[in-house]
Amino acid sequence: MAKRISLALGGGGTKGIAHIGVIRQLEKEGFEIRTIAGTSAGGIVGALYSYGLPIDEIIELSRRLNFSDIFQRSSDDGPSLLGLRGLHNQLDQVLGDINFSDLKIKFATVAVDTNLGLPVILNQGKVVEAIQATIAVPGIFPAKKIGDLNLVDGGVLDPVPVTTARWLNPDTPVVAINLIPPLDKWPESPKMYIPPFVPIPQFIVNQLNQFRLSQAMHVFINSMEIMMNLVAELKLKVDKPDVLICPDVFSYTMFDKVDVDDMVKIGEEAVKRSADELNKLFDVRSRVSRWLRVAKKPGKTIAEFRTNE
Repeated sequence: MAKRISLALGGGGTKGIAHIGVIRQLEKEGFEIRTIAGTSAGGIVGALYSYGLPIDEIIELSRRLNFSDIFQRSSDDGPSLLGLRGLHNQLDQVLGDINFSDLKIKFATVAVDTNLGLPVILNQGKVVEAIQATIAVPGIFPAKKIGDLNLVDGGVLDPVPVTTARWLNPDTPVVAINLIPPLDKWPESPKMYIPPFVPIPQFIVNQLNQFRLSQAMHVFINSMEIMMNLVAELKLKVDKPDVLICPDVFSYTMFDKVDVDDMVKIGEEAVKRSADELNKLFDVRSRVSRWLRVAKKPGKTIAEFRTNE
């Protein structure tokens, strides 16, 4: 029997490289990934894999990331602490004008429209634009405008898009990858600050960290992270993925300059720890449970919003 699954890849900044290791180990274990829904960093990895890039090539792309270039600003960026011009340029080089209809695996990513306060399922149009929307962490990176929508990181409302993955393919079990620390690890989780590799001289970064405005931004960023952590915790309890995999990335922040090979290994080890649960996905009880479950659409698709324009 083919071991077909859907993935729900959560956000986590540079911790998202662990998703690559998860996918590589799932391939080694003989699982066939039929559908992917991704938020933020999970949207990046999900898009690249759905396009058909081999895992080893995605790893090599990650190794070539220049962290000093990633956070450059563009002249047309909206209000934000940092830009993402470097990352956008690298994604353009790989995905260019690729549309969702060109992908080899069914894929969607999630963003939130700040005007309406609603989640938006991005599964149509240019893939690069969808990624730019789902990685736009509010206040930190500029929002992405698509039509009348002002889109930010889907993690605001859907940090691990289980329901979207299930809606895309109701017949396959959903394996969710959560990079957000569990409740009992929150107190010991590191706090985020302006990363040292942003395109600002380090002595200015040190000075900025002393300003009241900068300190206020730190409070905002860390408060946002707490809120998104709690949303993820509650959503996972409600959405109930068939298997939940939690790579041990909790000692990192979303801005840390990580070792790609270490992150990939962390993802692989997380899959190995979940081997028993994964192998139970296709027994009779699990299949019957999926047949009885109703797959609900978690929000409007981008096409539905455009119809209302």
